[in-house]
Amino acid sequence: MTLQATDLRRVVGERTLFSGLSLQVEPGQTLVLRGPSGSGKTLLLRALAWLDALDAGQVTLDGRDAVAWGVPQWRTEVAYVAQSPAVFAGSPADFLQLVKELTAQRGRGCSDAIALAAAWGLPTRAWSQRWADLSGGERQRAALAVAVSRQPKVLLLDEPTSALDPDATAAVEASLAGLTCVWVTHDSAQAQRVGTGVVELA
Repeated sequence: MTLQATDLRRVVGERTLFSGLSLQVEPGQTLVLRGPSGSGKTLLLRALAWLDALDAGQVTLDGRDAVAWGVPQWRTEVAYVAQSPAVFAGSPADFLQLVKELTAQRGRGCSDAIALAAAWGLPTRAWSQRWADLSGGERQRAALAVAVSRQPKVLLLDEPTSALDPDATAAVEASLAGLTCVWVTHDSAQAQRVGTGVVELA
């Protein structure tokens, strides 16, 4: 399914972060978002996920916007993964079970999040620990594994490997190859490795 955004505009205070911004991501492509801190990359991802409002523009998946899909279903199909995942109550295993029980997630095909994260170097024991007791890199891998395992149509990734070492980063990149992604990174080498296209925000 194609994710398409047309003439997007976002204003914060008196500053216009982006205006007239259009992009298109076809199945299997990874569109990389680049730009300095404060240029609106995270806000753009959140807008694509329908977590934040836009001042103008339209976002569609397979030709339908989030209202037509139903917002919970949209957020299931267009999944946002924050750079620094929230510290949830309980453990990552509790969070995974909660996600599985969401109405929009029921009946979906899925892969094994624990096995996926293990391939990225996350020990199985981390799933039963409290989120607050995990390192930033452990939280990042657990949250990403939950999102990827639910097999959304599009992944919106905000610096998903920023807290990972080179080996774990390479493993994540290999796992995500061929998936449909919008990927924020400040690493120019990573952008070249994973990107099929690039959008630069000023």
